[in-house]
Amino acid sequence: MTIQTFEMGSIGTNCYVVSDEKGNCAIVDCDGNTTELYNYISKNNLKPSHILLTHGHFDHIGAVEEVQQKYGCKIYACQKEAALLSDPVLNASNMSYKPLCLTADVWVKEGDIITVGDLEFKVLETPGHTEGSICFMIENAILSGDTLFLGSCGRVDFPTGDPTAMMASLKRLKNLEGDYTVYPGHGPSTTLEYERKTNPFM
Repeated sequence: MTIQTFEMGSIGTNCYVVSDEKGNCAIVDCDGNTTELYNYISKNNLKPSHILLTHGHFDHIGAVEEVQQKYGCKIYACQKEAALLSDPVLNASNMSYKPLCLTADVWVKEGDIITVGDLEFKVLETPGHTEGSICFMIENAILSGDTLFLGSCGRVDFPTGDPTAMMASLKRLKNLEGDYTVYPGHGPSTTLEYERKTNPFM
């Protein structure tokens, strides 16, 4: 498994391409300029088939329609994020360059497994930043969206945000067995063990 990071968009959103040895891959969140993303996919002969959304804010979905049209990917998101994805006020795209109204091709929930070639992504519902925020667990990695950052966590003052739910989600991540590399929606990667020891929100 290979995880490649691209910092995209006006506020530095992390887009991830997760691929297996056969070139099957999923794209996790995407916003902004896609040139570097496309070049990487082409250079490595990858075959994108899935777009996985950790949540529906504008900075994580800004390039989704473009990428879907280019590769024919299916969009996967949490069912509880449906209203936010489809409403430019709720997803805050009304304050950005273009109002966005999206829907998913496949709605997922807690415990679902998304298979991409030899890869298996497990869905973990982690509400707080938004009601339908999710993390994707795969092998020794967690793609945490805006739930968990290096030394911090996502804001809870946006529509459908909930501080009590965020604390419960962080506690849940903290209590997972073992260690994982954490790939957040913004900023550098970290490890779950490091966050257990140092993150004041956990």
